[in-house]
Formats: sequence, C-alpha cells, structure tokens
Amino acid sequence: NDNIAVFWDYENCEVPATVDGFAIANGIRRIAHEYGSVKTFRAYSAMSEASSLRTAGIRSDLQACGVSVIDCPHNGRKDTADKMMLVDIMAFVCDSLAPTTIILITGDGDFLYTVSTIRLRKCRVVLLAPPQCSSPNLKGQATAVYDW
Repeated sequence: NDNIAVFWDYENCEVPATVDGFAIANGIRRIAHEYGSVKTFRAYSAMSEASSLRTAGIRSDLQACGVSVIDCPHNGRKDTADKMMLVDIMAFVCDSLAPTTIILITGDGDFLYTVSTIRLRKCRVVLLAPPQCSSPNLKGQATAVYDW
C-alpha cells in the first residue's frame, strides 16, 4: 500500500464553475485510493487575495473534505505557490518510505524537472492535467495521466 500525497496547483487548475469543492475533492480522492492511502492532501493558491464568495465557499468545501489549503500570497513575487509545492513534494518524498505515489494536479511545465527527479527515485507520479497542458513532456514523464 503506497504512501500517497496530493499536491494541487490550484492557481493553474481551479475548481470548474459547474462543480463544487466536495465533488472535486471526492473525485481526486477516488483516484488517489486506487494507489493507496492518502497521507497528505494540499491545495496551493493565493486564495486570500481572491475574495469572491465562490472562492470562500470552495475553500470551505475543500477544508471540510480534509484538503489543507495552503495560502500563497504573492506579495509582488512570481511563482510563490509553485516554489512552495516543489519544496513540499521533495520533503514528502525524502520523508516517506517506498513505495510512494505523488498525485500532482497541474498543467505547468515548471514541474517537469521535479517529476523526472522523483521518478528516478522510483516514485510513482500520477498527473491530473488540463487538456491544454503547456508541457507534453510533463505528461510523458508521469506514470499515469488523467484529464482535469
């Protein structure tokens, strides 16, 4: 039974307007449970900077489903959420015994090197990416790919 961690680049893969937070979190959980037991489930976004009622509702839904919503205020800096995710992914891989599976939700090609590196360490990487994923190589490095 694998150690599973879900890392969600919420800024690049938001909850679709027609879906609530409960439905999307449960769908992600169903995919994750195909591989093992979820130890960590995190979504990264500058949600404090987005103050709509929908954003607050989604955040509440996700937290109720056990998703840790990691607030990544930009403060004038670029790629804050990506950098936080990268460090957390590597920390989880370093701290976990094999077998380990990372569920990565993103379409951002900036994660290619991280995915390739953890794959070399025999980690399984399951990618949930939008159809317009900016990096076909990211999809090519993943163990399995699902459309977002």
